[in-house]
Amino acid sequence: LAVLLKRMSVFDFEYDDYSKLPQELKTLEVGILINCAGIAPNQVGNFVELPEQLASKILRVNLMSTIKMIEFVLPGMIQRNRGCIVNISSMTGWRPLPYLSTYPASKAAIAFFSDSLSDEFRHTKVRIQCLIPLLVATKAASYETTDANNLFIISPEDYAKQAVRAIGRFEILTGCIQHDIQGSIAFGTLLSFWVFKMLYVPLVILGIHKDRVAAFQKNHQKQN
Repeated sequence: LAVLLKRMSVFDFEYDDYSKLPQELKTLEVGILINCAGIAPNQVGNFVELPEQLASKILRVNLMSTIKMIEFVLPGMIQRNRGCIVNISSMTGWRPLPYLSTYPASKAAIAFFSDSLSDEFRHTKVRIQCLIPLLVATKAASYETTDANNLFIISPEDYAKQAVRAIGRFEILTGCIQHDIQGSIAFGTLLSFWVFKMLYVPLVILGIHKDRVAAFQKNHQKQN
């Protein structure tokens, strides 16, 4: 597999002005666009307890970055009638999550946006795909690679190996077999919305994020 790197640009989706995104993107023949920029809250709390502007930051980085990059790249793909766009959502966006409200909202928006675009351009050879993973051992999620057990928490490398095989084949998928199984149990028909909200959220989600907060604080102390 040979990859020709025509241009490398560094852009901060949190702080930089979106109008300054490289205009050259519009002229590049991008074959595959992977929108994976994202941030997650490092603590759990209701909307007013979380840091000011955190919600705006999450929506800016997670959602607007995806929309802006597609605005740059999709017209060229449609004109050439080929290409693939892969947007990274999250299974957290499949159900409302109290105490994490903005993050799942941003991921739900990506999933709905991707699914709508896929229908809009179904008559073309441009494929628009949405990955909806669960737990992946990344520092952004306050997990270490050693936390990966390939059952509940998968390593980034193993997830990427499975997900890349599905590029362009399916419109919406979790990306790996482990998450297919978890998703069908936790978010599918096997778990009703009421049970999810009354039991799964307080017992599982808040427990998981309690561990994540502890891990984040531990890592932060090491850095300081």
